[in-house]
Amino acid sequence: MLILLFNLRKIFFKTFVVLFIISCGLQPLNYPNEKVTIFFEFQKNPLNLSLVQEIKKNFFIMNASEVQNKERASYVVKISDHRLGKFLEATDRDLFPAIVSLDYQVKIDILKKSTGELYEIPIFSSEDFSYDTESILSNENKADEIKIDFFSDAVNELIIFFSEKSNA
Repeated sequence: MLILLFNLRKIFFKTFVVLFIISCGLQPLNYPNEKVTIFFEFQKNPLNLSLVQEIKKNFFIMNASEVQNKERASYVVKISDHRLGKFLEATDRDLFPAIVSLDYQVKIDILKKSTGELYEIPIFSSEDFSYDTESILSNENKADEIKIDFFSDAVNELIIFFSEKSNA
């Protein structure tokens, strides 16, 4: 009975702390004050669709939502010059791939509809990784992980942009 009472107190205390924090209006640092509506312009291809999906996963951080109509958007985000290249950097003594470089490039143009201001965010990243000739699948998995990291860089740039613009 005593253990049950102690567990109930812990649950009550944790619930009280959570409700207290929520009621105080605690929010992340530089959280955008205004709701941002975004319309995406991009060429439909798997790379662009993956980036847009990654951006949408982070809408809650940007206090944003997507609109399907360009006229209803507060910002138009245009994705262009989006490339992901895989290059051989070095070979081993048997001339098999040893080091592979992944190069990522994207240009994001952001139009603020209310003022007509156009902002350009160019992003270029590169990362090398050791190529395992014994396991092609693990190489592709590593390349996919790096691609997600590249997308995270682009998303972080957008988070910074929208937090600066809405808190300015």
